[in-house]
Amino acid sequence: MSELYDLAVVGLGLIGAGALRHAAVEGVHVIGIGPNEPDDWESHTGPFASHYDSGRITRRLDAKREWAILASRSIDQYPTIEAATGVRFHEPAGLMFVRNDTDGIANQRAVAAELDIPITVAPSQDRRATLPHLHFPDGWTTLFEPAPAGFIDPRRMVRAQQQAARLAGAEIINQPVAALRRVGDEFEVIVDGEPPIRAERVVVATGAYGNQLIPDPLAMAVRPEAVVLGEVSEQAASELDFPSFIYLLDNPDLDDVYVVPPTRYPDGRFYIKLGGSRARASTFSDLGDMASWMQGRAADDQLEIMSNVLTQVLPDVAFLSWQVKPCLITDTASDLPFIDHVEPGLVVAFGGNGHAAKSADAIGAIATTLSINGTWTDSELDATLFNAQFGTYQPPTGSRHGN
Repeated sequence: MSELYDLAVVGLGLIGAGALRHAAVEGVHVIGIGPNEPDDWESHTGPFASHYDSGRITRRLDAKREWAILASRSIDQYPTIEAATGVRFHEPAGLMFVRNDTDGIANQRAVAAELDIPITVAPSQDRRATLPHLHFPDGWTTLFEPAPAGFIDPRRMVRAQQQAARLAGAEIINQPVAALRRVGDEFEVIVDGEPPIRAERVVVATGAYGNQLIPDPLAMAVRPEAVVLGEVSEQAASELDFPSFIYLLDNPDLDDVYVVPPTRYPDGRFYIKLGGSRARASTFSDLGDMASWMQGRAADDQLEIMSNVLTQVLPDVAFLSWQVKPCLITDTASDLPFIDHVEPGLVVAFGGNGHAAKSADAIGAIATTLSINGTWTDSELDATLFNAQFGTYQPPTGSRHGN
């Protein structure tokens, strides 16, 4: 009979890798299972993950207290992970919100005051002296959070988390999971070409594919999103000094956008990244739709729209080339992830709502603790806000992700 693990973590993206590291550091006999990034997206037939990227914003400032707490905890762990592995993934460039909605601004300021997040608030035109490259409409409000806000390289962060987990004793199989089944009081994780992996408890952290391995589907919706990469020269990258920012722009096609400063990507080139929440985007009905979006060129129709926004905000930047990439966003009604038991011994941790990259370590930590202890022990966060909700969900139209 094969070895019995205390815990199996299924899915080794940003959340799953965080869960695996926390379990290993706590001395849990744990194994993580999840595929590597595919070499060729177009021919790939398995799941896609959210971390196939080199630039994501990180911040504590948020209009929702829970996201601010999750981000703060995660950011606090970045130095520990980097020191343990020698893998640098965090750039503390600062973060700025640019918005023109009174309620959202008030909510952010209230959360910042409650959690003692240092911010400076100023009209958009007052930022031009220190941020001359950025052009926003006059009279809009900017809220700036200094370092350690900034951005992360999610590919490198996942690599660091997995490496730290191995150093702490975790085992890892970099293969997709074909099935998950209960056998008596245990679980078997089925991986093609491997004997069944036996575990007393399981954390499922498979993002947009979360419903594929659990007994009953949860009420979440997966929708398309695109990002555009504007290439700049290495010299321009060294000269362009501005923070990451989120812009709740007035645009019929985009609810909001976020921009990451020049970052070196795996091809050795430097890109400024813009991601955008599409207005009125339809949700996917099945796995086939998701695969077609990720493997195909449907995201190309966003290139002109999104590149125009980037050139309007950065009109003095000489862009050398453009790329557009497809993404998947998983929404829940609460705008928070599901972190909950869906049956005894089986915990889910997915539903990032477009916010989870920066906060993934904390989400994974909560999931691991919940799995090992069997009950919610986090006194700072209300467990009911993260409860699994079964059924279906259709997100409303309008901006929900630039909070």
